[in-house]
Amino acid sequence: MFQIGDKVVCIDADFSMYPNIFELYRELPKRDEVYTVRERQFVQGLGYRILLDQVINQPIYIDMVKGKVEPAFNATRFALLNGPVSVEAEKMEEMLA
Repeated sequence: MFQIGDKVVCIDADFSMYPNIFELYRELPKRDEVYTVRERQFVQGLGYRILLDQVINQPIYIDMVKGKVEPAFNATRFALLNGPVSVEAEKMEEMLA
């Protein structure tokens, strides 16, 4: 599971199954964009959810938690982004030979 500070990439930004999504979310993640995890939550029955540094939404009342919280995103919509791999040109040529 993701840790706070992890860089993740959005792999599923299809929210079309939620026609009223903008009643809850002002901002949504975009496919192939990179984000930083700022908080993670476990919600019984829903699994892991994450909040992102780059996407901030207003708190809303959520019956499951009996209070106002910022709506989070299902962690399965994201993949951990591995750091960029730096390979010198000579090593690249050796690998391709």
